[in-house]
Amino acid sequence: MSYNAQEPEFSAAFSITGCVLFPSPVLPLALEVLASEEPQSKDEKLNRAICRLIPAALERKQGILIIQSDYGKYTVRVDPEVPCGTTRESPYRHEAAGSEEVPFN
Repeated sequence: MSYNAQEPEFSAAFSITGCVLFPSPVLPLALEVLASEEPQSKDEKLNRAICRLIPAALERKQGILIIQSDYGKYTVRVDPEVPCGTTRESPYRHEAAGSEEVPFN
């Protein structure tokens, strides 16, 4: 007696994780960070936000921009004007003023 099981066929274009059963996770493109007065807490929160955005930045071949919009309030976002693999800090709302590039860890 022989058993002839048919195995499912998948093409290279079909991704089992990108189908309806297992949708790809939506990657955030920007995060708001509210930092306390402690510098260590601020750095930790900004680092966590950057780590969450790195996959989206790499997927789009873009960098990450950190904008200080107010005292203790930051926007961390994936930005097409920042080179891929770098993080740029801007202490002002206007991105062109006073920016500094920092490589990803």
